[in-house]
Amino acid sequence: MTDFSTFIGRAWDEHADAPQGVADRLEEGAALVADEGELIQLLNLAHHLHGEHLDSWAQGIELIERLCGAPVFVADGPSGQAARRFMASLHLAGGQPVGLDAFTPSDRARVLALAASTVASRDALRAGGWLRDALDLAQREELPAGDPTHRALAVTGNNIACTLEEKPDRSAAERDLMILAAQTTRRDWAIAGTWLETERAEYRLANTWLQAGDPARAREHAQACLEIIDANGGAAMERFFGWEALGLVERAAGNATGHAQALARAREAFAELDESDKSWCAPSLDKLAA
Repeated sequence: MTDFSTFIGRAWDEHADAPQGVADRLEEGAALVADEGELIQLLNLAHHLHGEHLDSWAQGIELIERLCGAPVFVADGPSGQAARRFMASLHLAGGQPVGLDAFTPSDRARVLALAASTVASRDALRAGGWLRDALDLAQREELPAGDPTHRALAVTGNNIACTLEEKPDRSAAERDLMILAAQTTRRDWAIAGTWLETERAEYRLANTWLQAGDPARAREHAQACLEIIDANGGAAMERFFGWEALGLVERAAGNATGHAQALARAREAFAELDESDKSWCAPSLDKLAA
């Protein structure tokens, strides 16, 4: 019999190619959950599928309500709080009224961040407004470093920036949102994460500014990424992607010497990787060398 870990891992692996099929199977997963933490993972995937892939907000709310029928669901516990955030996010995305005043400031900020992520690829103006509102709320309420809002904003910012970096033709609003999202990731991982998340946020900013057409700003963040890595032991995987980022920047800037130097350093780091890691890093190295 499939256990929950296998079920949720397979669902995430398949969700981008078959979102409706995965969504249709989520109620099967409810029979496998052993605690609230696993149920929250299922609720999160339901929100992601119906919000970001299927644009079926009402159906997402209905599915979340059904998933809350699982025996481990606790209305006043973490699973109940998560369910209310996910449903409020889908209500916002669908243009329905939401009583945000009923939420704590922390939960309200996380609802706004979730809603921003949900519509970022289709409605940058609404997404940008919600993300800014979430940031303003977190700052105004002076949410402490341990508040989960900071991690939520960091993750949301990274997801939005990654999504918009991949769009071939970005509007001005999408460019602005992409930059804001990457800056949010850097700011909030510095609060909620370790040096590792912070340097990866610098990597994200390097790629974002490169896609935004500003190699000079991108270079600053690629170099900051490498500086953080060097100050914390210089792990090969992190060095590889740090030099990849700088190499892409130098190529875009027309600096052949800088590109060649970065490529050489990326190859040095690549040689230190485990064989399993080399297999999925090789396309990045090939792209840098092309």
